[in-house]
Amino acid sequence: MANFYLNVDGRRTYVTDVGVGPPLCCCMGPPLVSTHSDLVPNHQGTVSKFRLVAFDQIGFGRTDMPLDGVYKNRLERTYHAESVLRELGVTAACLVGHSEGAFVAARLAITTPGIARSLVIVTSGGTAPYLGGSNDDEWIAACEQVYNDPNRLDSEASFVSSDPHLSRGPDHRYEKLLRENFQRSVKSREVEMFPAMPEAEVDYRKYRELQETYIFPHLSQINVPSLLVWAGKIPPFPSREVWLYPS
Repeated sequence: MANFYLNVDGRRTYVTDVGVGPPLCCCMGPPLVSTHSDLVPNHQGTVSKFRLVAFDQIGFGRTDMPLDGVYKNRLERTYHAESVLRELGVTAACLVGHSEGAFVAARLAITTPGIARSLVIVTSGGTAPYLGGSNDDEWIAACEQVYNDPNRLDSEASFVSSDPHLSRGPDHRYEKLLRENFQRSVKSREVEMFPAMPEAEVDYRKYRELQETYIFPHLSQINVPSLLVWAGKIPPFPSREVWLYPS
């Protein structure tokens, strides 16, 4: 695999760039993940047909922390992502974004002409419109339980035990990745950013403001084929995004 570091806007950024063919760029969503360990192993067949490009966003995984030590929201990470793809010479790519990475992919498709030939949004509460009124109560409560647990990052054991996937049964490979990611985040001091996250990142009534300001009013500027992939029966995610792209 072609894994390397690239200096982007003064921050050492971890990149995977492998395969030959039309570019396929994957934008991961949550913190405490690494594209190399969490994403790339699932795409071994992809690299025979595509140029697979993935990178750890600023403050995530193996990429440097922000210079000011402050967590960067999904809009701020879009600027870093654009710089990465520009450095790599990526154009006309299939942009695939998961979770908050879908916000990054959609925003790039809006603001950067020529960068996308298609767009795939995968299970993204950070991109979806809200359901409205009390219809949002259930998924917001689920988000608060999963993501706002004050003890979740106290230790490796609490991080692993709080994971929703593992609560459904053992998955030794996945648990190994979680432990590796947590250990890396402690070493890089990534975990230290979370107790001081901005209110809009932890108050899920305000969390919607970024997509309502920077995505929804500009949907007409996305003029490439777009696909929504939505996992069913996952409480922390609203399921109304299908109405975003009626075509």
